[in-house]
Amino acid sequence: MKILFITPFFYPVEGGVERHVYYLAKELIKRDHEVEIFTSNLSRTGRIDVKEEVHEGITIKRFNSWFKIGDFASFWPGLFNAVNKSDADIIHVHSYRHPHNLSVLFTNKPTLLTLHWPNYPKGLRKDYLDKIIPVFDKSLGKFLFDHYKILCAVSQPEIEWIKSFDINENKIKLTPNGIPEDYLKKRNGKAFRKKYKLKHELVILSLGRLHKSKGFDQIINVANNFIGVKFIIAGEGEYRKELEDLIKEKKVNNVILTGTLSEKEKLGAYAACDVFLHPSHYEAFGIVVLEAMSQGKPVIVSDQGGLPWVAGDAGLVFKIDNSEDLKEKLMSLVKDTKLRRKLGLKAYSRAKKFTWNKIAENLEKIYKSTINV
Repeated sequence: MKILFITPFFYPVEGGVERHVYYLAKELIKRDHEVEIFTSNLSRTGRIDVKEEVHEGITIKRFNSWFKIGDFASFWPGLFNAVNKSDADIIHVHSYRHPHNLSVLFTNKPTLLTLHWPNYPKGLRKDYLDKIIPVFDKSLGKFLFDHYKILCAVSQPEIEWIKSFDINENKIKLTPNGIPEDYLKKRNGKAFRKKYKLKHELVILSLGRLHKSKGFDQIINVANNFIGVKFIIAGEGEYRKELEDLIKEKKVNNVILTGTLSEKEKLGAYAACDVFLHPSHYEAFGIVVLEAMSQGKPVIVSDQGGLPWVAGDAGLVFKIDNSEDLKEKLMSLVKDTKLRRKLGLKAYSRAKKFTWNKIAENLEKIYKSTINV
């Protein structure tokens, strides 16, 4: 089977959707399928000069973007003629509310759309987008949904959201995010603890792009309440200076910003921490939560998007922007070793259900059933 993925960004760009597409492509190639990626020539900060390449067996074709729409979408019209001429057996489009969603109108091939649940709260986007989106969803959005054979959701709550567009439930399939099976191997966190001089302190780790939407400021606002605890925020991004300024303003001395971590360092950080905290204002899924769970770590997540579903019974949920609730949930884990151990065991057990090989196996069945309709 030849599978065409269409996604707004791809290698060498890093992010949740990019990892989702990459790992699915790798697993499908292992199953003797041919995978091709159509994407824009944009990175997060500029343009990528290489138009075509093969990366780890994945054929990548990049199309010139004429202009950007907001922070994530762009218009790359050369895509549509390429889709029309594609010899793929199935076409799988990723990310909703992007111009490339129109690809479904340029082919008769079975076409799927993974929306990645872009149901952000107001205020995280530009004001004009908050006004346009409800109108788009009820008009062109619904029109496009009707043209796709299958709509894929990354979490169970997203299925309920898609159904609210008056979509038949049989058309919606769960294809969640996942982790490589190798992540389930126990890592050693000693090197990470040594690097950041974490001797006997209890460590609460957070990881992600330093962006306002990730809610890392909430950590700094409560950090002074926890003696003998170190908060590690790993990642890089445009919001770093604001976080550094807030640390100085609050006179916080138990928060460490590490910057970007390598893959090995990241896994070591998960192994080194005692609790993983993800205070994001919105996540369709939250792969970093699952990654921490793969190392048997209890998690605390905000009540936004798919995060509570991902955590399941392996963690605690706090109300977003509620410092008292966050402090209470954190304190319950800081003080209770048995609770941390209990939730950690549940976390590892839940993480085993979300490996990419299992997700790709299910997606392969969906592809075959769609082609045979």
